[in-house]
Amino acid sequence: MRVNTLYRFPLLAVLLASAAAAQSQPGGERKLRQRTVTLPAAEEDATVRVARGKLTTLTFDAALVPKGVQIAGRETHFERVDEDERLVSFKPKVDLAPGERLLLAVRFADGAAPLEATFALVAADEEVDASVEVVRRTRRTEALEVELRELKAKYEALQDRSGEGGPEGMVLSGWLTKDISARRFDARVPADNASGLKVEDGVGYRTGKWALVVVRLRCLPAARRWALGEARLTSARGAPVKVLSVRMDRPQLAPGEEGLLLVRTEAPWWTLGEELRLELKDKEGSRPLPLSGVVF
Repeated sequence: MRVNTLYRFPLLAVLLASAAAAQSQPGGERKLRQRTVTLPAAEEDATVRVARGKLTTLTFDAALVPKGVQIAGRETHFERVDEDERLVSFKPKVDLAPGERLLLAVRFADGAAPLEATFALVAADEEVDASVEVVRRTRRTEALEVELRELKAKYEALQDRSGEGGPEGMVLSGWLTKDISARRFDARVPADNASGLKVEDGVGYRTGKWALVVVRLRCLPAARRWALGEARLTSARGAPVKVLSVRMDRPQLAPGEEGLLLVRTEAPWWTLGEELRLELKDKEGSRPLPLSGVVF
């Protein structure tokens, strides 16, 4: 017999009651909704809509690693974040900007797959996700082995289509074209920036189909470790540039270490040589690094 979620988690009942009370206050024009997400989640399911002053609660059917919850912008964007064995709740103190995404990551304590889950917090429109019940379907070893074989077959097929990789593979796959251009730039960082990072150099690559910016960052010896949380790119006129992928060549930068940041975008629509602005945030959201003068 399944027990009602509110009875399994008394704290959840209190939090949802608080959320309902907040909805009745002035300015509570957005509707509060409840929904269920099953892991592994599709991209649209892993998006959680939040709003300033509205409480959002995620409940899980498996125990979480104690103090293993990571949420970007914890200090700058939220007036409260509560963690329990199977529950995470938070209330934003500011509205997220259009296109802004804050990552919320949790790890499960039982060691079964999937080991972790990541949710993207985005600005709510008409509805706020007040309650999200997360159901995890653990995966057996046999199923994982089948998926591994399928992925290996796809990888081998891609190798057959693109040769042995390298520049030859880039040409065969259509990534390296005759209109590619590269330009080195010197990014400008505000003098009072407290991220603890130094920009060593930057290069922008561009074709008619894609654009890529590569920045070499160094964590200063006296700074704390820095791990990338998110990246936003805007034109000189303030128009957002769609970011398709963001990655670094290492999970985090220890004091004194260098690392490469790579940001790939949509097909370039901005003027060749136009200066763009790249904003980086660490996973905690407390040490942003704004870069101007990015060219590609």
